[in-house]
Amino acid sequence: MRRFTAIVNPAAGRAAGAAALIPLARALRGAGAQVEAEYSRGFGHAAELAERAAGAGRTVLAVGGDGMAGTVAGSLAETDAVCGLVPGAVGRNAVARALGLPRASEELAELLLHGEPRPVDVLRVDGEAPSFALGAVWIGAGAARTAPGRALASRRSALFRITVDGTPYEMRGHTAVLANAPCPGAPAAPDSGPGVRLDDGALEVAVLGGGPGRPTRTRGEMLRGRSVRVEADRPMPYAADGIPAPGLPLTARVLPAALRVLH
Repeated sequence: MRRFTAIVNPAAGRAAGAAALIPLARALRGAGAQVEAEYSRGFGHAAELAERAAGAGRTVLAVGGDGMAGTVAGSLAETDAVCGLVPGAVGRNAVARALGLPRASEELAELLLHGEPRPVDVLRVDGEAPSFALGAVWIGAGAARTAPGRALASRRSALFRITVDGTPYEMRGHTAVLANAPCPGAPAAPDSGPGVRLDDGALEVAVLGGGPGRPTRTRGEMLRGRSVRVEADRPMPYAADGIPAPGLPLTARVLPAALRVLH
């Protein structure tokens, strides 16, 4: 029987993560599993808790939104640890949706108890400080709702200089997105393309344009690669899975099949 440690940010999403854990823990314990909860003081503390639990041989549950999922993923990447995701607030769980995880506690408990871990890719982001993501990195206006440089990220366009696997591109827009998983608001790949997947060893890269009262649209072609560097001609904040970072430049690299997730 698996032993679970749930990592919870009690302040996130109006405590939706903590609320989601209560019926799930009841279902897991009812089946005979051991469940303990660790309440983090922030994302750095959450990473430490996840590493400690994994080191003790426990299955680590990331409880909450994409920020917690990406934090736990980064702490456990390229190890033998097993991770489960527990969605919190509706609309903040792009990775859980991409993996097709059930929202009902009983169904999710069944998956966590009896599912087999499968590998997914993790995104390492190197800027002023390294970070990790499972879902996506939003740069510019797309990051404004979480990044401290909100005033810098108006829908005024910037010239993005993007290098994908050594090949340089220049595109103008108000947002760039590096997608490791399908995310709301991110452009879908063309019908002929492979689409965005968590286990394909690649990132989808797009620059978005448009202005007030006009629809957002993709500028130029969708790019695809394993290593991406992004610069711009003006200061632009970014957010990795919703966690704000100081600003460009950044280099993002896919760590293929780096995390074992129950799904």
